[in-house]
Amino acid sequence: MFKKIAIAAPLALLAMSSTAFAAGEASHSISLIAHVPTNGFYVVPTDPDLVNKDQDMSYQPTTGKMADVNGFFDVRNNNGSVHASLESLPKLVAGNTSIDLQVMLNNKELTLTPQMVVGESESDVNYRAPLKISAKGSNFQPGDYTGSVAMIFDAVPPVASN
Repeated sequence: MFKKIAIAAPLALLAMSSTAFAAGEASHSISLIAHVPTNGFYVVPTDPDLVNKDQDMSYQPTTGKMADVNGFFDVRNNNGSVHASLESLPKLVAGNTSIDLQVMLNNKELTLTPQMVVGESESDVNYRAPLKISAKGSNFQPGDYTGSVAMIFDAVPPVASN
């Protein structure tokens, strides 16, 4: 009978020690995504936070203006130019009050109509185009505003010459 107890005691001790290890463990899962653009055409922000995080355009009392959003897009179309437009008119909205926004890409104001923003020779290699979003006007009503700027980019093939 003594042998059974002697064997059971080390097994019980082993079972208790394995539970102690499990109680001290931690595990984590990290979600990953990746996009690899084609070598022929892409428009990607140089800083992913520009499109992945909220951008603060809060009123600046020292200047009397809303803060601008500035960034850069790497642009390439090795078979023509790159055109851009807005999906909708950009504005910041707080209830029934709104602030119109101006969107400049490569020093061209974007509208609802597509227009060339990077020419054929510029876009043949990786071209860095500046982006600037700014508030129009100077009299801003108090409030907590939200909004978005949705842009569309098109690869436009070269125009055939006669």
